[in-house]
Amino acid sequence: MKKILKFGLGVVASAAAAHVVYHGYKTMEENLLRELTDTARQHFSARQIDAVWIFEEPKQGAYFEGGVVSGDHAVMFQINAQTLELLEIKEVAL
Repeated sequence: MKKILKFGLGVVASAAAAHVVYHGYKTMEENLLRELTDTARQHFSARQIDAVWIFEEPKQGAYFEGGVVSGDHAVMFQINAQTLELLEIKEVAL
């Protein structure tokens, strides 16, 4: 009986630890995307911004791709998550 109780407590403790790690990772990921979005908004603050998006998965290394819709133009960019440097890739008239 004691072995079953210990096994059950081990399973509960493992599930609790996995839950904490998962939510910690998700919070970190949300904060990173929020910081990248804020940086993009600051970079394009001279324009009237209608929409901003950033893909959740990096394209390569720490570079995330995203875009901004401003009036009748769309700008695609890459942003480095480590240095927060933004590189405009191309601008398209809508």
